[in-house]
Amino acid sequence: MATNDTLTRFTFDNTHVRGELVGLNQTMADILTRQSYPQPVQNLLGELLAAAALLSATIKMEGLLTLQIQGNGPLRLLQAETTHKGELRGIARLDEDKEISEHELLGDKGSLIITIDPDQGRRYQGIVPLEGDNIAQCLEGYFKQSEQLDTRIWLACENGIAAGMLLQELPKLGEIQEELEVDEDAWNRLSHLTSTIRNDELLHLENEQILHRLYHEETVRLYEDEPLKFSCSCSKDRLSNALSQMGYAECQDIINQQSKILADCQFCGQHYSFSQSDINGLFPLESAKSGKGLH
Repeated sequence: MATNDTLTRFTFDNTHVRGELVGLNQTMADILTRQSYPQPVQNLLGELLAAAALLSATIKMEGLLTLQIQGNGPLRLLQAETTHKGELRGIARLDEDKEISEHELLGDKGSLIITIDPDQGRRYQGIVPLEGDNIAQCLEGYFKQSEQLDTRIWLACENGIAAGMLLQELPKLGEIQEELEVDEDAWNRLSHLTSTIRNDELLHLENEQILHRLYHEETVRLYEDEPLKFSCSCSKDRLSNALSQMGYAECQDIINQQSKILADCQFCGQHYSFSQSDINGLFPLESAKSGKGLH
């Protein structure tokens, strides 16, 4: 069984084709120990997490990438996030009033939302309808429509292990490339070779084993593996900022009713508690005016 939580990038010499492989083992275990989902939901969440890891490597930026699927079925929301540091987290939200059906989890209408929040620069969001038979086909349609790049994606998740593979034909670079001997048939050949990958191979072989099995007759150039792991960005400071946006009156109402404000992170399950003194610190002027800040 593959044990690596890594992203492996690779290219093929004398072609315009690049690829990526990702395996999520401990990462998935860390996420699933914090949330309890039915098996079909776990599998979809694993596929989306693998997809997020693959897509993060196609975007040259520092920041956060979020994949979010919204449907009208029992699974209302599926979300996976990753940073440029390979830190992943994910969540699913179910409609408890609807029966879980493996083949109709997302319903017959929905959207895939891709959001990029760079540390510097403008936020980008792309929305595409949920089309195709699975998440992989939906993402392939996104790249074809939004990026004009031929892209193939394979995703799998079983028994708490997730994996993904991406193959992409890059745009030609113009006059600089004219002097090089480029294999123009590479995309069709490599797409065909990669389509022979089985889910059990994708899930249980090491990345280098997969590449050797698929491309032993090709000249493959490997790049340094990038580690992946579960990590949650929640913190009391971030929740304090959210409470500040709510305003003093609403926060004080909750304190008056419950003596404290309780909040749980939906991604990692971390518990947070805010007392009267915490609210006084967030709203010193308002607390002083109301007398709540006096001791």
